[in-house]
Amino acid sequence: MPHSPLTDPLMPLVQNWGRPRLLTLPRLYGKLYLHYRHVKCKVCRGVPHDPALCLVCGQLVCVRSQCCQWLNTGECTKHAQKCGAGTAIYLVIMSSTVVIIRGERVYLWGSVYLDQHDEEDIDLKRGKPLYLSETRYNCLNQQWISHSFDHTLKRWAGTSSSFN
Repeated sequence: MPHSPLTDPLMPLVQNWGRPRLLTLPRLYGKLYLHYRHVKCKVCRGVPHDPALCLVCGQLVCVRSQCCQWLNTGECTKHAQKCGAGTAIYLVIMSSTVVIIRGERVYLWGSVYLDQHDEEDIDLKRGKPLYLSETRYNCLNQQWISHSFDHTLKRWAGTSSSFN
């Protein structure tokens, strides 16, 4: 394509597009927990009672809270619409559970953090150190990249309104 003064400003100077990837998470869950447990929500400016981290963009949102609802739509659903065209992947900080919102559906994916015996500690009841499972996180990442949630997740837990 020939260069001209009219098209040059429209052409990007650098085209370094990498493959999409979910956030890089720390190996130890305790480090993530301690950091995000006291981070304030950007919407309500308060510390969420039940915070969740968007694994696509890194924004912290309030889960199951009235503070950030607008017209019966919670912050998780609003963020999913804004960040992922209706699909969002959250790590719920207080339970280590990954939750996927896709449109009006919610799926409890499980955890990407496991103990030394490769077992989940949902709701952090056992108090054992949890470590990032690269295998599980890569699987979650692949499902997100390939848009295969509708094909691989068969037991949707309910509607997004029940999660917000």
